[in-house]
Amino acid sequence: MAEIIVIARKANELMLEILTQPKSNGLALKVEQIKLLEKSSDEIAFKLKRHITNGAVSPTIIDNMLSCVEVADSVIDDYYVASRELCRMANVEFDMGGERRAELDSALVIMLENASFAIAILERLLEATDVRDIKRQRQEIERIEEEVDNVKDSAFDRLYALAPTMHYLRFTHYSGLLHRFDNILDGCEDLSDLFVSVITSISR
Repeated sequence: MAEIIVIARKANELMLEILTQPKSNGLALKVEQIKLLEKSSDEIAFKLKRHITNGAVSPTIIDNMLSCVEVADSVIDDYYVASRELCRMANVEFDMGGERRAELDSALVIMLENASFAIAILERLLEATDVRDIKRQRQEIERIEEEVDNVKDSAFDRLYALAPTMHYLRFTHYSGLLHRFDNILDGCEDLSDLFVSVITSISR
């Protein structure tokens, strides 16, 4: 699981570079790197599921452990899908206005920056041994996810306000990315919940 979380951190860093650096600055290479990360995540997830189902794992936690793997892997999938979307839109030009585009891009960057905080907490959570500490870190991820919800809602308010002067493809582009990045934070929160469930089950 720690290997998949590390992959998520690397994918998040690449996504931030894609959004904050000029589109001509190795965009295709970064997307290809995220694709390779997604492939590695799939391979690790497959092996983990096999070990979980074939190993000496208590039946009471098998479902939660399998869900951990699936949720973590789906987070990496979200990064890859989002990177492909950004790559496609980089080749399409719209007269939207740099200021308005920067405003929406800024919301996406804030969401990814918060995702990096959540992922770092997940890494610490996997190394924690004290149940109380694990629960505190889970609460911190919940707080971050709520902040990102507020960022997403504000960005959607602005997006709909701009909609009458925006090409429909640009609208669906930003709408899709906002949902996708929100899914990543939801995945982090779901993972922390599952980690707590597994740890508390084992420690009883």
